[in-house]
Amino acid sequence: MTRSSPRSHRRQASALADAINAIATRLGQLPVALLSDTLEAAGLPDQVLSPALRPLTMARRFAGPAACLSGRAGPGPGLAIDAVDTAVTPGSIVVIGPANGCDMALAGGNMISAWRRRGAAAVITDGRLRDAADYPELPALARGHSPRNCRGAWHFIATDRPIPLAGAGPAGRVTIHPGDWLVGDEDGVIVLPRAQLSALIEDAGLVAEIEEQMRAQIFAGAARGAVYAGHDRFGHVRRA
Repeated sequence: MTRSSPRSHRRQASALADAINAIATRLGQLPVALLSDTLEAAGLPDQVLSPALRPLTMARRFAGPAACLSGRAGPGPGLAIDAVDTAVTPGSIVVIGPANGCDMALAGGNMISAWRRRGAAAVITDGRLRDAADYPELPALARGHSPRNCRGAWHFIATDRPIPLAGAGPAGRVTIHPGDWLVGDEDGVIVLPRAQLSALIEDAGLVAEIEEQMRAQIFAGAARGAVYAGHDRFGHVRRA
């Protein structure tokens, strides 16, 4: 069996990081509100996270693939620290949950600092976080703060399972799979399924172009009703 060299591994990791950065840059140019409209037109109305998951830092904007750190309430040995941390890769959005009613902090300063060193772009949980002053520039969304450590009350169990979080759509829930993309800005957070990512980016980009044309016409004095009637913003969007 031929083994790849460390240099080959570094090249592959660099190429993957470049690809993630390129996608994150493109998605960062598309407002979450526009992405939400595009996903609804594609038949995916349940992809926006609940506003109950609120920002704990001033940082709001991010885009990246999900690193799913799932856990369970109650005592247990849990995963080893290295098993948890190595699941976080450059550019990833760390998703922690489900909290299952645990009212203590599921992650804190040391843990999140380690993930930041590994390149995490944001942290999201349906539980609570602590030590927010340690990572003011990192987007972090949670149900709130707690100074209490969850040791003995909640533990990590896997890094390869989907995580259900509260949603703002009709179903009231969004299931995030490892590798799905999350995009956040001042309006909220949306989840783009990995399987439809390329089509959604392409279709949303065209929606953005159409809306720019519409806005220019409105600013130029055209009646909004006439502008809306003259543009089919979502006719090109492919069904998921």
